[in-house]
Amino acid sequence: MSVRTARSDGIGLQTVSRYDLLLVLLPLPLLCGAFASALTPVPGTVAMGTASLPSALLFVYAITAAAPTTIERSA
Repeated sequence: MSVRTARSDGIGLQTVSRYDLLLVLLPLPLLCGAFASALTPVPGTVAMGTASLPSALLFVYAITAAAPTTIERSA
């Protein structure tokens, strides 16, 4: 008699790491700047320049404070 077991390997939800979230969040300020320049009379260079500041701050945070801390050593 065979017993069927539930396949639980590979079916669960994928976990999202903070690095994945940072990669998703990096272009969002720039997209907001592009939409702002398209919808308002603000020049594109001003809107994109202003929108690049939060993106740059997020990038600096990603490479300094949120950087991976574990170091894998090869044998």
